Order: sequence, then C-alpha cells, then structure tokens
Amino acid sequence: MRTLTPSIIAALFLSAAPAFAGSGDKQDNAPWYPSLQAFEHYDSGRSHVFSQAEFLGSFTQPNTVAEVRSADGAYSSGYNMSYLNENEAFIQGGSYGNVSGSIGPYVAKVDPQTLEPIWSNLLRNTQAAGEWDYPGGMAIMNDGYIYVVSGYRIYKVDPSDGSVVDTLVLPTQVYMPATDPPPPYQTTLTDDAINTSYNGINALPDGTIVVKSLYRSPNCEDLNGGDALLGCKDLKNVPQSVLITVYPGTVTPFTAMSIIDNITLQNFAGARPTITHYNGVDYVYLLENTSLPVRYIVTNGHLIQDMSWQPTVVLNCGQQTGGSLIAMNDWIIGATNTVPATGALTVFAIHQGDASKYYSVQPYKNDPRPPGLATAFQQAAPNYGFPLCGADPSATGLQAISWADMSLEADPENGLFYGVETLAREVAAFRIGKSGIETVWKQTQTTTEWATLIGPKAHRVWVGTDIPVNEIPGKNTHDQVVWRDARTGQELARSKELPNMTQGSAVQPGYGGSMFFPGQDGTLIKLTPTAVRKGNGPKP
Repeated sequence: MRTLTPSIIAALFLSAAPAFAGSGDKQDNAPWYPSLQAFEHYDSGRSHVFSQAEFLGSFTQPNTVAEVRSADGAYSSGYNMSYLNENEAFIQGGSYGNVSGSIGPYVAKVDPQTLEPIWSNLLRNTQAAGEWDYPGGMAIMNDGYIYVVSGYRIYKVDPSDGSVVDTLVLPTQVYMPATDPPPPYQTTLTDDAINTSYNGINALPDGTIVVKSLYRSPNCEDLNGGDALLGCKDLKNVPQSVLITVYPGTVTPFTAMSIIDNITLQNFAGARPTITHYNGVDYVYLLENTSLPVRYIVTNGHLIQDMSWQPTVVLNCGQQTGGSLIAMNDWIIGATNTVPATGALTVFAIHQGDASKYYSVQPYKNDPRPPGLATAFQQAAPNYGFPLCGADPSATGLQAISWADMSLEADPENGLFYGVETLAREVAAFRIGKSGIETVWKQTQTTTEWATLIGPKAHRVWVGTDIPVNEIPGKNTHDQVVWRDARTGQELARSKELPNMTQGSAVQPGYGGSMFFPGQDGTLIKLTPTAVRKGNGPKP
C-alpha cells in the first residue's frame, strides 16, 4: 500500500478534474458526478433530495402510472442506481445473500428505455467464499468512475464496459467481544472477514472516501443478508466498528486507491456516515451505540473526534438504534428505532454549531397501532432497549410498538424533513420551529424503505412505497409506489400492486419523469406518472 503524506493528498485532490465530460446537469454536489444521481442519497449530507428528477404528472388532476418491466430476475436484489446521463444508467445489487439468486455483489449497465442489461459484472462470489453478503452501495464520483462498496472491498469500475480498474481490500482484523454483550473486548486481533461488511459509501467534497464497518454476530453464519441484522440471537455481540478514509486514486501517478486513516470507534455503529462542510470544517457524523451522535473532524483525510460537540443522549424508554443522521442547514437530524422497539420512536435535531441546542419529540407516541401489527410484533423487540424501563430482563423478545427501518429525509431548501412509523402505518413531515420540532402533516401509509424527494423547490414531491394493509411489514410480498405533494402530503399518484421491493432500498429517481423500482425478486420496474384527461386517456 502506498503511503501518501497529507500535503501530497491535499494537492492531488485539489488538482483532480472529472475524467468524463458532464451532461449539462448541475455541478454543485462535489465530489459526486454532476448527474441526477451519483450517490444513494444524492448529497453527502444524505438529504434524499433529487431536484433534477421530475414529476411530470398533475398536481390537480388524477394521474395514471405507466410500467415497463425488465425480464424476471434480471437484477437480483437490486439496491441502488447511478447515472452518467439520461442514457447511461447503472444498478448495483446481488448483496442480499438471503435472497434467491443473490450470490454476491454485481454492477450492471441498464438500458433506461427497455431495462435490458447492456453489461453485467459479478464483482465477488461471496456464496463460494462463505462470506456475509450485505449491501454497501454504489456511487459515481466526479472522476467518472463507478465505486462499489460491498463486503470488505471497494471496487473501482469502468462505466464503459464494467471492468474493474482497482480493488481496495479493507481491514478485517478486529478485537472480538470478550463478553456477550461487550465491552470488554479481547486484547488480540482476530480476522473476522466472513462477518465484515462496510455498509455504505460517502465522501468529502475534496474526494476523500469515507466508509465504516458493520459486523454479523459470530456463530450466526447460517443467516445471510439483512436476516443477520435482526435474526441473530446475540445482535450486540459484535466488534467495535472501524471508520476509514480512503484516497480514491484519481490523478496519475497515484492511481491506486489507498487508505489514509483507520480508527476503531468506541462502540458498534450500525448507521452509515453523514458528511457536512460546516463553517469551513469537514465533519463526519455517526450514531454510536443506541442513540449517541458523535462527530469527527477530517483534515487531509485524518480523523479526530470532536470532543467539543457533546449532544444530549436520547433517554426515552425502550429506544433502539437509529438510522443515519441527516444534515439540514444548521441542523443534524435523526430518529431512533431502526430495530423493532418497546418504546415510541424519538425524532431529534441537534445544532451543528452548538450541541446544547437540542430538540426532541415522540410524534407517533399517542397514535394507535393496528391490532394485526401488534400481534405480529408481539415478541419482535430485542431485549436490550435503552433504557429498558421495567421490561422483563429474562424475556428473549418483547412487544414492539415502534419500527422505522430507515433514516429520515430532509429538504433544506424548504425547511421540511420526513419520517415514518411503520407500526402505526404512518408517514409524516416535520419542521423545526422556534419551540422545537413540529408535525406538518401525517398520512396513512406503510413502508420499510427510504423515501425519495424529487422536483424543484416550489414543487417538491415525496415518493415512497406502501405495503398492502393485509400484509405484515418485513414479510410482505407486495408494494405500491405513492407520489405525494411534499408540502401537504396530498396523494398525487399511485402505482398498481408490484412485487415487494428489495428491503432497505428506495424508489430510485430517473430522468424524464420516471422512477425505478428494484424488486427483491430481481425485476426492475420503470414507473412514469402522467395526468389523465377526463374521457381522453393519458395526457399527451
């Protein structure tokens, strides 16, 4: 591995230029390629706002939704999509080892009109290697190359033919737990490659890639994919997570990807890193343990925990770990309970400049839970919520009243952010007012996936999945896609019933008013809403 000095790294990043010509799209989202979507949540702050995607249906008339489907099983457990332009689309998938046909990560180029594969490259056969197959993600950086994170590798892929230009093997040596649950940890390193996944990719504006490790519990190798995150009996019996910065290798002669810094965190961190450039400083935000937000200052790729930023810890009863933190202007926002929980979900906001400015609310606490879901989740909550507040310590599973298996979404331009409570079958919008977090609207809708925000500031549209009311979330076999006015929550369009989505994914934004739905069965579906003229069919 070539070691670069901080001064050389900084100089190389500043001199780097895109290797591929842009397509006229916005170019204010460094270090990502200036296309509609070069990153799983568009920007490094993870907003989910894809302003270049359009809703071409009507805000006032009924809409119909046209479908185009790929061949069955063409894209096994499709996860996220990226684009160079409207004619060059790519999908990453194969990283849910619990799904039939998924034997390891692949990246494929998709014809956006017919949805036929142009090329496909299996990056690693994790089934043959006996490794945990769990998704990281795909992104196109401003050098024009595709970067795929899966397992304990980063792959740099040429978009012209799918060939792998470079592969960086990430650390798998860890201090295993000495007790269940830890701490303490063992004092000697163990290779835990078969249980290691770097779940997600993010990057600083200068091009520094940031990744973080996630681990499957030991003695749980019979479970694969997302099943290992909820099905293992000792979910917290895992090593401390590792946070790594990587130089992507974009300027000759330093063309190889290289690790810049590698730190072991104080705790296990399940959620993916969030990045901001705030008041001239680059920060990486993480949730460690259950609901403890922490941040790291990054200078020339090197990480130092910012001990001056010490936010309040969520102390409501029965909380479980939250999803990734989201940046919205001066605020970092988040929510708990990505694992089924005994306590109502907490939404919180912390000021980036002053961590003592902290708001929290439990917006769904008094909303009824449908009886069918209460029964289905009777023993679904792991018995380690923080704090347990009187729960039976001998119980292996407790009654879950809350679950939101995703992070929030934020619209910094409009000052709104969005979340869900799956076990109340609700989606909602919020804002930060003078006295705290306020609910703007709530609608009945059941989802276990991220939402997507599309369209310009004045006409933002919220797009997400809806599980049929007769099906149990997490075990559902069908989904619909719903478009809502993001300002009011009014439903604008709804697809027909579809096969269920790859869990943990999202409806992917596309060009020309279309969205892409990655089905868990491997079918990719293109959905395009258009207005209906009374008596005359779809609006031309």
